[in-house]
Amino acid sequence: MLRITNILRRAVPIALIVGAVAAAEPRVISPPQGAPTRHVPLDPLKQLVLDTRVIASSDNARLVLGTPVKDHRNPLLPADRPWENSFNNLYPNVLWDEEERIFKLWYKNVLADKDVIAQMDRPSTVHDVGWYLLYATSLDGIAWQKPALGLHRFGGSDATNIVARDTANVGVFKDPHDPDDSRRYKMVYDVGFGKLRVRFSPDGIHWGAPREVSGFSAQNGDTHNNAFWDSRIRKYVWFTKLYIGERLVARFESTDFEHWVPSGMVLRSSVAEGRTSQTYCLPVFPYANIYLGYVMMYNVGRGRTVDCELAWSHDGVRWQRIAPGVPFLPRGAAGTFDSQCIYAQAGPTTEQDGRILLYYGGSDFPHTGWKRHCLLSLARLRMDGFAGYEATIPGVPAVLTSAAMEIKREQLTLSADAGQGRIFVEVLGDKDRVLAKSGGISGDIANHPIDLDLKPYLGRTVRLRFTLDRARLYAFGGVRLVNQDMPIAPLPPLPRVAAKPEAVRLNFDRDSAGWKANDELRHHETGGYNGGYITATRAKNLNPSATSVADPKLSPLVGDWPVLHGGDSATIRWQARTPQPGTLSLELFAQEAQWSRVLPQTEASRWTSHTVTLRYDWTDAQAEAAGWKRAQNSFSWRDTIRHVGRVAVAFAPNAGETTRSFDLDEFEVQGR
Repeated sequence: MLRITNILRRAVPIALIVGAVAAAEPRVISPPQGAPTRHVPLDPLKQLVLDTRVIASSDNARLVLGTPVKDHRNPLLPADRPWENSFNNLYPNVLWDEEERIFKLWYKNVLADKDVIAQMDRPSTVHDVGWYLLYATSLDGIAWQKPALGLHRFGGSDATNIVARDTANVGVFKDPHDPDDSRRYKMVYDVGFGKLRVRFSPDGIHWGAPREVSGFSAQNGDTHNNAFWDSRIRKYVWFTKLYIGERLVARFESTDFEHWVPSGMVLRSSVAEGRTSQTYCLPVFPYANIYLGYVMMYNVGRGRTVDCELAWSHDGVRWQRIAPGVPFLPRGAAGTFDSQCIYAQAGPTTEQDGRILLYYGGSDFPHTGWKRHCLLSLARLRMDGFAGYEATIPGVPAVLTSAAMEIKREQLTLSADAGQGRIFVEVLGDKDRVLAKSGGISGDIANHPIDLDLKPYLGRTVRLRFTLDRARLYAFGGVRLVNQDMPIAPLPPLPRVAAKPEAVRLNFDRDSAGWKANDELRHHETGGYNGGYITATRAKNLNPSATSVADPKLSPLVGDWPVLHGGDSATIRWQARTPQPGTLSLELFAQEAQWSRVLPQTEASRWTSHTVTLRYDWTDAQAEAAGWKRAQNSFSWRDTIRHVGRVAVAFAPNAGETTRSFDLDEFEVQGR
């Protein structure tokens, strides 16, 4: 109640501002009608307010997702050809070809039934099923045609729309950057984990031979592969899956489209979601001055449905989901054609009649097995309307103040929904002195110049203040964000619990306490540092490790360590005996993602004591500075320390040495 009261108190000067600038009648602006279909151009001076760098402070304001509106004629493309055995996840790749003034669609088709596979010309399978890449076109984006291309035969006829075969999980795009016309269209796909391929075409229909590519690991692939030429960094980028026990998103860069360099994991589910919901694929597209992506969340633990969320990145590498757990393009009601799974398109952003076109595949069957149809559908979104700010408390104006902006154009543009209200804009100088202010702006506007003369302030660094009276603001343009760096997000406070007087101690005197090893873990009743101990063994002379179990009923190490052990830090001690000289490492796991700390050299053939002290409140950078190393799929240090599942001790012998085992005893954790 106190927070609401304070907001209302702050709203008093807001009301005065509104009254002062509202003397003139607000100018009502309507969206354009009959605008030509086009690619939405990039704009380095457009600031989407969903970008966490753009809005420095807010009062009575919240960021909410936009609302794509599904076309009432959905689905648009039925599976009505004999070879269209299963659209599976569809993986639609959609292009408005501005040169030919036509929509082009490349979509996934799986031949799951043996009698259908047998009708292929030279039947072949990948993952035990057949694969076709199919092609369709449309003049208006609604009515689609499947041309008889005469390229691939099925059932004895070549009157098919098949443009490629044996190409699983395809992404296709047109590349105007490449000077070689024979490589104008590019295809990325995989034929299994680690088996990534590319192909080239002059027209998107006649494709050259597959080419292997370098730079990918055995864990990449098996998703909607998505690539494009990134004009901002002058490189090709490729987004695919990284599978390490769960589905993560990986990114790669290339200058020649054949030799790729990994950026690592760029997006994953949260530690709270665990494996219940996983990041299945991320079709990415540049927009305004950032990158947006439709992230498909595979709800493994919730009916195996797939939801389409929205994510953003300022550099294409570091990604954030805008509203985790909230679909951007919701599934349909129970029983409808898109009630179980949504798979959004890959391809550049297209505007038609003042609306963004968002194609997707909708399925009424969960993500299980090969045989399911996912049908092409369309939703529309207002321009720039991916997410916007509106008032938290209805009837009380919301106030947003931007970060420092350099004025680059003579007029400011706005994208907003103020059909039932008004927006007021003020230009702020030093000490928030008002340099200029607009009248009230009403209407559904997109990239619309407002009546505010910025010519006297060209090149000057200012801040902008927006007052939203029954309105929602999506974007503004004509200014450059001064500080392009991502702000450091404040970490939530840790629980304050007094350090527990007794350490959590595992002495292994009676049994192995549930610990496991890579291949074999043996318990010894005597002969340890003090009584019983355990021996971890690994075959084939690989580095062995001993690991606690993640079950809180069996292990006292599982849980929120600031609460479990108390204090503001923890000290971990153990005794180890190794057969050869080498190094031990301590590993902390949240789910299967780890942070590890390598210890100094250990002596051989005798029990030695090892100690590691850590702080709960470290940032990631502080933990790394203290000697901890994060795995590529790891959560943040804070998330890890609050969701510890397993603890492990691993041994690596010195170069030239080999070992299959080591001994562990007297493992304890003490809060400090």
